[in-house]
Amino acid sequence: MKAFVCKRKFFLFWLLLMGFINLGAKQKNVLLFIADDLRPELGCYGADYMKTPHIDQLAEAGVLFKRAYVQQPVCTASRASFLTGLRPESTGSDYPYSIYTVEKLLEGNRPSFLKYFMQKGYHVRGIGKIHHGYKEDYSEKSYSAGYGTFYANPEIQKLKKKKEKPPYECAEVSDETYDDGKNTVVAIETLRRMSKMDQPFFLALGLWKPHLPWNAPKKYWDLYDPETIPLSPNPDRPKGTPKYVTDYSNLQKYDIPPPTNGRVVGEDAYARKMKHAYAACVSYTDAQIGKVIKELDSLGLKDDTVVMLISDHGWHLGDQSHWGKSTNFENSNRAPWIVSDSRFKKGTQSNALVEYVDVFPSLCELAGVESPDYLEGNSVAPLLKDPNRSWKKAAFSQYPRGYPRAKFEGFSIRTDRYHYIEWRELDGTFKSHELYDHKEDPIESYNRVANPENQELVRSLKVRLKAGWKQALPDGIENHSNNVPAPEFVPWGNEAAFGPYSKKK
Repeated sequence: MKAFVCKRKFFLFWLLLMGFINLGAKQKNVLLFIADDLRPELGCYGADYMKTPHIDQLAEAGVLFKRAYVQQPVCTASRASFLTGLRPESTGSDYPYSIYTVEKLLEGNRPSFLKYFMQKGYHVRGIGKIHHGYKEDYSEKSYSAGYGTFYANPEIQKLKKKKEKPPYECAEVSDETYDDGKNTVVAIETLRRMSKMDQPFFLALGLWKPHLPWNAPKKYWDLYDPETIPLSPNPDRPKGTPKYVTDYSNLQKYDIPPPTNGRVVGEDAYARKMKHAYAACVSYTDAQIGKVIKELDSLGLKDDTVVMLISDHGWHLGDQSHWGKSTNFENSNRAPWIVSDSRFKKGTQSNALVEYVDVFPSLCELAGVESPDYLEGNSVAPLLKDPNRSWKKAAFSQYPRGYPRAKFEGFSIRTDRYHYIEWRELDGTFKSHELYDHKEDPIESYNRVANPENQELVRSLKVRLKAGWKQALPDGIENHSNNVPAPEFVPWGNEAAFGPYSKKK
């Protein structure tokens, strides 16, 4: 009899350890880092030349998702999606937020996950860039030192037009000279206060870098030998694609040398300079993340806190003849996602297809908070228990062409091997399409959609794209969301005063 009782106790302990039961466990704190324009070109993602020791250590302490995809690769639409747990068709946001997103969702019954956690009893604060162009206060007032566009050189800072300014700055200054450094100081002060509270906390630090302009203290530039920084292996638009597969590059908004070969950046030396500037900003961002995690550890909160790092999308560094986001290519849609939770095995990687719309439900399950039933993503917690288990059959993204009013749109489905993109007119009629084989061409340099041997494959992917994300969920996992489609996009905020939406006569 005693042996039976001992075995039963051991079995219950094992179930608890594996996370299959929860005996009133204390809710976990959440520390979330949201970077801006951070592509998964990091040491822990295999980019050996990158100096990202703190992000790499975070990956060593948790689970790294190698194939995580945003639902729309631009700041506003992506944040509207992952902050609410809804896909673009439900948020209604393009660029910028839509009136519907703000008034009916964020300020209605589909709040951001920060506001949701506050409603569930968490002490919540956002610091830095969380939303884009929209301010949301939580348990205490949000804070941001600026907009990430500060230049230490006063002669550059006083210039009014972005086109007059260089896209980078290398200055002999402290971390706290720039906005991310200032925000990090406030984040640490906030973390110290939160550690003394009786309620669980949710602290989100939104880092402006590596968003343009690429301004970082000189010491982060000095980490790199420019000659060791590799240039893009795919600097031209993929063969067999129309010009609209890429957009106006973000880099073109700054004062850059005119190209000499038809590319946005014509000279290899300047392209390497731009990659050096981007890398310096990534290392600067890495250092700020390291400071906050170090403080978390010193406060003894590591085991009680879920730590997560995401970005808002990827970024092209000359790939496909583009320097920016806003494309349907892998370089725009794929972004880093790392989760550190002491309950799960450390230093593991998952090759599963996951989506940023999964962030909201994942945070809920990991923290021990009930997840809303309207979310259009699913928690990745099962992958933390078993990173190699079968998962989603595809990830879905989209991006339109035309500003401020879309003229047509591209829809993307990424399967284990293939990436299919279909461009449609606003009435849904077919315009063009692309097919990339990631086994044969992982850098997406050749559109294979017209190859005769691929026609049956294209037809199959077209059907799967039309069937949608619910048909691609993991076996045995369901999603019961049933949100109404958003109405026609009407911009909210300052952008509403410009273009065809302007009320000025």
